Amino acid sequence: MSEVQAIVRENIRNLHPYQPGKPIEEVEREIGISGVIKIASNENPLGPSPKAIVAATEAVLTGNLYPDGSAFYLRRAVSEFHDVDSERLVFGAGCNEVIQMLISAFCVPGQDQVLSHKYAFISYRVQTLAHGCEFVESDVTDVLGCDVDALLAKVTPRTKLIFVANPNNPTGAHLEREDLEKLLNGVPDHAIVVIDEAYHEFATVSYPDYPKSQDYAQDRPRLVTLRTFSKAFGLAGFRVGFGICSTEVAGYLNRLRRPFNANAIAQEAARAALGDTEHVERSTALVKAEIAKYRAAASDIGVVAYPSLGNFLLLDVRRPSEEVYTALLHQGIIVRPMASWGLKTHLRFSVGTAEQNDKAIAALKLVLA
Repeated sequence: MSEVQAIVRENIRNLHPYQPGKPIEEVEREIGISGVIKIASNENPLGPSPKAIVAATEAVLTGNLYPDGSAFYLRRAVSEFHDVDSERLVFGAGCNEVIQMLISAFCVPGQDQVLSHKYAFISYRVQTLAHGCEFVESDVTDVLGCDVDALLAKVTPRTKLIFVANPNNPTGAHLEREDLEKLLNGVPDHAIVVIDEAYHEFATVSYPDYPKSQDYAQDRPRLVTLRTFSKAFGLAGFRVGFGICSTEVAGYLNRLRRPFNANAIAQEAARAALGDTEHVERSTALVKAEIAKYRAAASDIGVVAYPSLGNFLLLDVRRPSEEVYTALLHQGIIVRPMASWGLKTHLRFSVGTAEQNDKAIAALKLVLA
């Protein structure tokens, strides 16, 4: 054991770094090809909102100044857009930071548990273990979604936070209204339930009865909803996410929120993107049409396509996914292998442009042939 290993906290020593999808440039350099398509990270293929680009460009001119630490104008815009009290909002550098704040605020290291289900968003596990808390997983449904009965059965007196993404990344599964209500009604008083709605804009277009957790927020001070500008708004690189919660929860989170955590350029870009309904409508319409295309292709190829209300699709290719992933790389297609989640024959395809998706489908057919 090295000198540094000897003094680092054991829970940090045992963590594995998060592995993002391979960048295009790295793949082109490694394989010696050009024109690589990356559909691995659930990004918006239409790019940022055009209004956000203008706002960000203008904000660069005052980049010598610190950002507004309270995100006043963005807070007001989000408050009006979602019809929630501005004091109920907490902003972070993406939802990942809000997740980190929740665990820091409410979980005692070595004592408390954080609960989710198998194949959930990996940050729930990573942040829990980084804070020295126990991460507990429940079993899932046959479409790899949250089994609410199984989840509630795992609740103990030590459970402080329950994370459920609706829809879930990476599987795409979602909670029906009755399941969400069962979950919210079944959580004991000592636990906070966090509903991660990062893909909410896509879900509402694809599924009219998609249940929004904030519809149930009244008289539920221990309910937190997560939203992001990374997906439908196309601002993944700007890192703006936020939580909608009770004013009491928001007050505790803001005590430990890093000063100036939402940078000035990102704040202005997000505020402008919020008003660009046309860009969001184009983005969600593209995803709805292209998911249908992927599902039809999967049926033709003979692979399993899981239901998805996000801007991605999980495929079971029925053979070791790393082999298929590598073969697709040599065809110039970057997707996401799911072995890190324990899904060793699965790949996640993010929705790209129509042309990109056609090329990805053609490459998958060639590889699996």
